[in-house]
Amino acid sequence: MVENSIFNLLEDWKESKKDIYAIADFHQKFEHIHPFQDGNGRIGRFIILRQCIENAVDLIAIDDQYNKEYREALYEAQTTENIEPLVEVFKKCQIRLDEKLSSYHSTIMQVSEEVD
Repeated sequence: MVENSIFNLLEDWKESKKDIYAIADFHQKFEHIHPFQDGNGRIGRFIILRQCIENAVDLIAIDDQYNKEYREALYEAQTTENIEPLVEVFKKCQIRLDEKLSSYHSTIMQVSEEVD
């Protein structure tokens, strides 16, 4: 049962636009069928990051500030198939990560110059 669900999920992903909506849809479905209770969130969030990197989507890192909202949106997506609230949380998390990383911009540039 789980194997078929994962296969179908991967097939749906292959056919998707691979944008933030596709990532949100994949994530809510993966979290719903993922067979292990321990580490469910960590693995799911790792997959989000990988999907972002592989598809040139701004990184999505679930921030503590949005954790409660994320869990509520994830539950809604899984029970109603409405992924809009989850996408909105993902967008907020993208903005928050950009803000956090901007404070490290000068350090990143310095290290980049030293490496070159």
